[in-house]
Amino acid sequence: MAVETNDNRSVSKASAGRRFLVGTNVLVATALVVAIVVVAQLIAYRSHLRFDMTASGVNSLSEGTENLLRGLDRNVRVTSLYFETDREDKDQPRYRRAAQDLLNLYESTNRGKVRAEWVNPLKDHEGYAAVWSRLRKKTAFKDELDEYSRPIDRFTTKLQPQISGLLQSELAKTAGSGASLGASAGSAPVAQIDGALNELSGILERASAQVDALGMGDNPQYSRAVGALRTFYSQFTQTLKNIGQFGTEQAQRNPGLPPEQIQLLQGAASRYAELTTALEAESKALQDLQPLKFDEFNTQLAKTANAILVETDDDARVVDFPTVWPPVQQGGQAAGFDSRAFKGEEKLTSAILRATHKEQTAVVFVRYGGQPPFMGAMMMGQRPGEYVSMKLQLEDANFVVEDWDLKTTTTPPTIEPTPTRTIYVVLKPTAPQRGPMGQPNQEPPFAENHRQALLGALGDSGRALFIAGWSPGPFGPFPGPFEYGDYLRDTWGVEVDTSALLIETMNTAPGEYRVARQDFFHMREVSVTSHDIVSGALARQVGLPMCAPLKLADPPPTGVELERLLYLSSRDGVWGETNLQGFLEQARQGDPIKLDDADPRGPFDLAAAAKKGDAKIVVVSSAQFAVDQVAFARTLAMTSQGFGIRSINPGNVSLLVNSLHWLNDNAEFMNIGKPIEAAVLEIGSESKVKMVQALTIFAWPMLALIGGGMVWWVRRR
Repeated sequence: MAVETNDNRSVSKASAGRRFLVGTNVLVATALVVAIVVVAQLIAYRSHLRFDMTASGVNSLSEGTENLLRGLDRNVRVTSLYFETDREDKDQPRYRRAAQDLLNLYESTNRGKVRAEWVNPLKDHEGYAAVWSRLRKKTAFKDELDEYSRPIDRFTTKLQPQISGLLQSELAKTAGSGASLGASAGSAPVAQIDGALNELSGILERASAQVDALGMGDNPQYSRAVGALRTFYSQFTQTLKNIGQFGTEQAQRNPGLPPEQIQLLQGAASRYAELTTALEAESKALQDLQPLKFDEFNTQLAKTANAILVETDDDARVVDFPTVWPPVQQGGQAAGFDSRAFKGEEKLTSAILRATHKEQTAVVFVRYGGQPPFMGAMMMGQRPGEYVSMKLQLEDANFVVEDWDLKTTTTPPTIEPTPTRTIYVVLKPTAPQRGPMGQPNQEPPFAENHRQALLGALGDSGRALFIAGWSPGPFGPFPGPFEYGDYLRDTWGVEVDTSALLIETMNTAPGEYRVARQDFFHMREVSVTSHDIVSGALARQVGLPMCAPLKLADPPPTGVELERLLYLSSRDGVWGETNLQGFLEQARQGDPIKLDDADPRGPFDLAAAAKKGDAKIVVVSSAQFAVDQVAFARTLAMTSQGFGIRSINPGNVSLLVNSLHWLNDNAEFMNIGKPIEAAVLEIGSESKVKMVQALTIFAWPMLALIGGGMVWWVRRR
């Protein structure tokens, strides 16, 4: 028989105590881990914190947008008015979720200044009414709304009682006089006036009711109310004049009428004179009113318009559905979510920029002759201007865009209101077209006075972007000069070598090359420096056609700080072709192409920036890099969701816009937006979203709890 000693009992008790302490420690540690995980998940969901793990960056904002939001000096409210209803189609939740996700990103970037909201216009009537109430009180709209509300108030408080009083007084006179006419009263002059006055009473009643209805409610329709008043005043005034004239004529034609009727007829015009004068003055005042800009909100913020409203304390902008969700294919029809691009960040940031920065910079495209750059096609078969879409892009970036044709005038365009700065985008002058038989055009060519007009506008502190490059002269594939080349070389140390067109070929044998693609003059594999203009993620995604090499002075002229932006590294198959006619002839015949000793090899500089004192310039040596056909070109490409349309040269727009921001001393506004076509990673349904949330908030912590329990059980044994 075993006997338990005191020592054994002590050891057993100590062992049990250790197991209890270890188990308690494991249990407490597990509970702490569970609590930390749950709290962290809840904070993440409530604060909308997220990490963008996508290659295209669809779940994050661009650097330029983040800089703008973090630098805000005023409060911004961003409201999604994407509707929700039981009868919505299958795409509406996807549109709504994309908009709300985007707004959450904006709010999380600067919670101190940005507030995101969602109002369902179809059900949240109080919230929708509050939107209209805020808009009417903003400084940007209050003055013009007051201009429209004042004539409505004058009608309600002054003119309507005056008109009503006159009608009642006149009807009392005509009713009394008409009664003495007996059976023939219906055809008597006074009876006819009585009928006209009764008709005017009905017109007044209907106009008053219409004006009251339009001027009330959550969103008073001031323009429509004023329109109703214009119609009423015109009709009422003319009728009063007709009655007065009729009375005078009838008194003269019917001298046998009773004296009181003669007096009534003769005095009508004078009794109405004061009122008709007042109504004519009021009608003139209504005609002088400027169109009400606030009316645009009535369409843009309709209950099913799917709009996003950007507000500051004193201004507002609407980001409408068509601009946020354009068709993927240019000029095509968008049938649903999958056939639309998502430009939410680009358009929303633009609206915030314009609402918070009232001072605007002008961008003036300088040309000599040629087609107007911003003119749309006026008829079938006509080509639009080369910078129509680019103009819209620059306006989104808060620039005022104008055109200056030196052939028409040597005076820069007058811009109202006066911009804070003017930046010139200088295009190569267009040579006068030769006649059908090759005879020279009689119009004067670009001359020194035209060049001096631009240089005079620039002065000593001007800002300009020169679009240089290789361009054909008037006699076939022979290079023409860049007319501002001497100025760039002598003043800034940037020489444009227009004798050589950069081309890319394919090496087929030692020293022999062939044309591998039709756009052999299009440079795509471009390297960038660390300069702010080209430091963004899109900097290398450029396509530069018709490039001429730049030669940067070393050292640059006195006082000039000169930096290159884009360059081509030296590589086989890329060179500067100085005999393009011979090159094209060899390519047509299929003969191997050999380099000429005179053809320059790389590396080649393609773009440069320079500053001297307060003056700045950028030179891009690609003649067509910013035209719509190149900058907004798209192609069919394979994506994670199948084939889709993608931008070919997304960096071209960034290169132009960033250059203008740098010239405007606004480097913080560079690289706003991303040229992605679909900015939402889709989870198939709301139920799947809830399942993911349940897993992260409850399932994973429960697994941690189970794991901790198992550890405790094992240690307890």
